[in-house]
Amino acid sequence: MQKYLPDYISDSIFDIDYDKLYDMGIRGLAFDIDNTLIEMNNDDLHHKAISLIGSLKNKGFALCILSNASKKRTAMIGEMLEMEYIHRAFKPSQKGFIKARLLMNLPKEKCVMIGDQMFTDVLGGNKAGFLTIMTKIIDNNEAFNIRIKRIFEKVVMKKFERKIKKI
Repeated sequence: MQKYLPDYISDSIFDIDYDKLYDMGIRGLAFDIDNTLIEMNNDDLHHKAISLIGSLKNKGFALCILSNASKKRTAMIGEMLEMEYIHRAFKPSQKGFIKARLLMNLPKEKCVMIGDQMFTDVLGGNKAGFLTIMTKIIDNNEAFNIRIKRIFEKVVMKKFERKIKKI
């Protein structure tokens, strides 16, 4: 069960203590797109997200997007944020995580995966040796298959959430 559990949880990307991550030796942040950085059916990034990414770059973090989304969507968001990106990452496969680590030019121990899905972002990040942070979803308007996975996520999180620290 441990492989499905994030190292940390956060209400959103805006609530993460990035200074603490930096103090822990983390230098690379891989972000999921849909329901982590932006709503699933939205193409307009919020100014707050753009500002956060700029601030993280200024702190010295290497950043990349690691998404199962299409090239078109991932490239559009990546270009808006001026970030490297990996589309169709096939998370939870380690392949995308290895690419992300190489793009950021960091060892896995210095990387974090930040995402909203236990069975893709967290599981893949854990398998790849990344620290993992699971955020709450931004919007409930999701594809049917994802809504089904959310049922199982809720069961697991309800059982273990008290043991997982917020960051």
